[in-house]
Amino acid sequence: MAPEQLQALADADEDDVRERYERRRRIATMIDDAAKRADVMSRLEAWLHYQQELPPTA
Repeated sequence: MAPEQLQALADADEDDVRERYERRRRIATMIDDAAKRADVMSRLEAWLHYQQELPPTA
């Protein structure tokens, strides 16, 4: 195989690896954001439930 062909294959492989890394990084960020939102919603739901149980103050 000619050196130019080998270099083209190596470059294509590096591009694939870079794209996979970027995709995984974006997915990890999305998962982290979703986990944070779920935590906030859980805390809000617990707080609202607690507020409903409190006796009214005059």
